[in-house]
Amino acid sequence: MNRLRELRKSKNLTQGDLAKKLNTTTSNISGWECGKWQPDNETLIRLAEIYGVTVDYLLGRDEITPEEKVAGASATKKISISPVEEDMLYVFREVGKTRGETAQRAIIEMVEKML
Repeated sequence: MNRLRELRKSKNLTQGDLAKKLNTTTSNISGWECGKWQPDNETLIRLAEIYGVTVDYLLGRDEITPEEKVAGASATKKISISPVEEDMLYVFREVGKTRGETAQRAIIEMVEKML
């Protein structure tokens, strides 16, 4: 599971750091990263939370990270967004944090009426 190693390094974590977060051993981390064995379901869920990805992504069933899905990118093509689109996405996310998904859906409906 090379993906586990890549994700750990992208977060600037050592195997020891990750072992502490998961209350496990560096031997377990090494074994997972080398593909000798797989983490149990509970640990997979915790790893997904730590790395901000889905369990399917960790298992190699999904080639696109959640960030790429949000941006509408495919596994092979990255897209760029304009500064205005970036501002809109930032505001949309802030509304979600402060007012929730219902408010975000209201914004989507309002924008769709403008089309």
